Amino acid sequence: MLREIRAHIDALARESGEFYLVCSRYGEQPVPAAGLRFPTRSTAREAARATTQYRQTLRRYDPQLPHYDIVVCQDTEATADATHETTDPPDSLSIDTAGDAPAAEQRALVTFCHRVAAAVFETLAAGEYDDIEAAVMDAYFEHAESESSPNELCLRLLESMATVLATRLSVGEQAELLAEAADRLDDTSVAGETTSDVADDTAATDSGVDGVFDALQAQGVIDAYRQSPWLLDRRTGSRSLMVHVSAYAFSPHEGQLPTLPIVVALYGSETDWRPAAVEVRDADADSWRLRIAPIGEAAPDGLVSAPIKPGQR
Repeated sequence: MLREIRAHIDALARESGEFYLVCSRYGEQPVPAAGLRFPTRSTAREAARATTQYRQTLRRYDPQLPHYDIVVCQDTEATADATHETTDPPDSLSIDTAGDAPAAEQRALVTFCHRVAAAVFETLAAGEYDDIEAAVMDAYFEHAESESSPNELCLRLLESMATVLATRLSVGEQAELLAEAADRLDDTSVAGETTSDVADDTAATDSGVDGVFDALQAQGVIDAYRQSPWLLDRRTGSRSLMVHVSAYAFSPHEGQLPTLPIVVALYGSETDWRPAAVEVRDADADSWRLRIAPIGEAAPDGLVSAPIKPGQR
């Protein structure tokens, strides 16, 4: 159903359209209509109704999905039209607030979590993975019983998703699922912008990984990162990158670190640089070192969750 609703909204959109949808309270564009333009006010209103239906359906899987009061706006000097959702009451974002408005960095992280979760759930629904959907929600509700913070619940949803996918799908199936989910996102606010026309192919920036981690940093997924130049394994001749990240928002579980959020973002950056393997090593109390190998350089592994290896890098 999610796929059909999204296709309907996409069919209503036109690149040259003057009208678009926003949340009247925060000014954010609601998924799945974010970035879309519509040719007429009536078409935009139809898209607003479909967007409401989409978000209501998605909320069955993600109960913490923010309630948006959607309005139609015109890209002129005119005042925004006050066409509101009628089936969802106006509500605040599902995150802690400071004063009258939530902290921008928390809103960015929560938005990232919901967008990635929505893309993965859509892909699961399209692939008829009903048992996996149910398992993710069961794990999520277990967390919900002991975790009262909506911020933390949002993180726990993706962590639960990573754990279930790691145990229920083969590595090949994981790669296919994440590739489809990344295609659904198709949003530089999640994946980051990358550049491919770089003359020196030994530079650290030619992989596109730096743009991805810049975006993850802006979304609050990590606090900071350092990226190595290409590393060459003299024994196998394979290449990889080492990325040192600090204050990663997602927590390890039973010796495994959820890598799904990072891998989805990497998959969305450049089709030619979709990671085949992610290796995780602990660095210190607040940071991790990720060795990331692209397609053709290593056997697939660690795409949704990776075992934490100790020792020297």
